[in-house]
Amino acid sequence: MTSPFSIERPWELHWKRLPSNLKKMNYVNDESPKECAALDAIAKIGIAGGRQLSRLFRLPKKRLKRMEKEQKIVRHELCVNKQIMPVYTLGQVGAVIAGVPYEPNYWVEYRMKDVLKRLMFFELYPYLPESTIIPAPEPFTGAIEFQGKLFYIYVSRGDIKDLIMHLKWKGIGQERLIIVVESLNHLQPLAMYAREIKLRITTDEDLHAGEGKLFYLLNQDGEFVKEG
Repeated sequence: MTSPFSIERPWELHWKRLPSNLKKMNYVNDESPKECAALDAIAKIGIAGGRQLSRLFRLPKKRLKRMEKEQKIVRHELCVNKQIMPVYTLGQVGAVIAGVPYEPNYWVEYRMKDVLKRLMFFELYPYLPESTIIPAPEPFTGAIEFQGKLFYIYVSRGDIKDLIMHLKWKGIGQERLIIVVESLNHLQPLAMYAREIKLRITTDEDLHAGEGKLFYLLNQDGEFVKEG
C-alpha cells in the first residue's frame, strides 16, 4: 500500500511568494491559545498541512483563512492526481507571535522531500500526547520532549544516507531517536548502528492505521520486530 505522503507519488508544489515590500500589519492579535500553539509548531518545524492544523490544534478552515488574512500564516498548495492539499508556513505576524526572526519566503528552499518529511512529523506528533515540539538540526526533522525525555525525530523519504553519515561522524550519544519510514526495507544500512542507540522505528502505514503497537525494535538477529 502506497503511503499518502510517499515520495513516489506525482507531487506538484506551488509556493506563494511574498513581495519584499509587503507591509506588515500593525495590530497583532495573539489572544488565542490554539493559534499560538499552532504558530509555535510551524515556527519550529517550518510547515504543516491544513488538515493537520485543524486536527491537532482545532483550527477549522474559516479560522485558517482568517489567520492567513492576518499574516499569521501563508497558504501554499501541494497537488497530487488533481487533488489539492493546502499547506501552511509562518507569516510575518505569526513570527512575531511565535517570537522568532522572520525570513521572507524561507519555504522556497524546501525540496519536495523536505515538505513530506515535515508533514509526516505532524502525523507522528499526536501519538506522543502532551509533548513539546523542539527544533532540531539536520538531518532530523524536529525533536519532541515526551514524559521528560527528548526524542530526535528522523523522517525518511527514500534513502537514509544523511542519517548514516551523521551517525558515522557525529554519533547520537545517549539521545533517543524515533525514525519514520515508508518501508522497513529502507533501514537495512542502519542495522550496524542500531544496537548502539536508543532507537524506535515506525512506518507511514502504522501511523495511518492508528491501532495496535506503533513501534519496532531491532532484535538479536538484526531484524526489526514490533515492540512488546
